[in-house]
Amino acid sequence: MNIKNLNGVIEFGTGASEYELQGLERQLEEKIPCEYKFLLSQSNGVWHKNGLVIYAIEDVFERNETMGAIKYAAGYLAIGDDSGGRAILVPYEGTGVYIVDQGSMDPDDFDRVGASLTNWVNNGCVLP
Repeated sequence: MNIKNLNGVIEFGTGASEYELQGLERQLEEKIPCEYKFLLSQSNGVWHKNGLVIYAIEDVFERNETMGAIKYAAGYLAIGDDSGGRAILVPYEGTGVYIVDQGSMDPDDFDRVGASLTNWVNNGCVLP
């Protein structure tokens, strides 16, 4: 995954440290999915001209708690949003990138937008 070559990016954050990544895992009481952990280590937050926001590490727990992903989308981690009311999620185990209306965090309502986080990023983070 080469986040620095992603077209349309407005701003990158500085990569998260291993200490920050471990702190997030303690908050979540889950291991961060490997691809997302790598992305955060490369850029702690991404802002794209298509409205996509990939959350900075300090926002991940709060956003998951606030939008109900922790409660209603167990097994998934919200990693960002489209700035239009839809969350971007990845599974803690397995692969795929999903989008869902933040008002319905039910996995039955998820739409798959990428086979993997690496694939989705490498293909330009296309949003439907």
